[in-house]
Amino acid sequence: MRIIVAGTLRFAGDDALCAAIIRGGAQHIASSREEPGCTAYNWAVDPIDPGVIHVYEEWDSERDLLGHFAHASYAAMRAHLGEYELTGFAVQIYSVAGIEPVYDEEGWPRKEIFGVTL
Repeated sequence: MRIIVAGTLRFAGDDALCAAIIRGGAQHIASSREEPGCTAYNWAVDPIDPGVIHVYEEWDSERDLLGHFAHASYAAMRAHLGEYELTGFAVQIYSVAGIEPVYDEEGWPRKEIFGVTL
């Protein structure tokens, strides 16, 4: 089953801090992307609130995510983030039962999603 990890991290500091945190963690992001079962791994500064980093990950399975938690890249990422004052944390794990495209063949938002129609 596909697993998504998504949420936010908030840090105390000036508006440039989160961008610097991401640049400083680029090697951890790249390393995580190379792990088995990782299909997406990204950190991004919120465009409206620069004190927030959005986290987004996709894993092929629960086992792959658990493997990530035991991987050296995860330990290095935690150590990197630990160098900064974290003032808020809201990251969750989601299981995905199915995947469908957002748009139909003509490029329009779908009128039916997983069998539900408005």
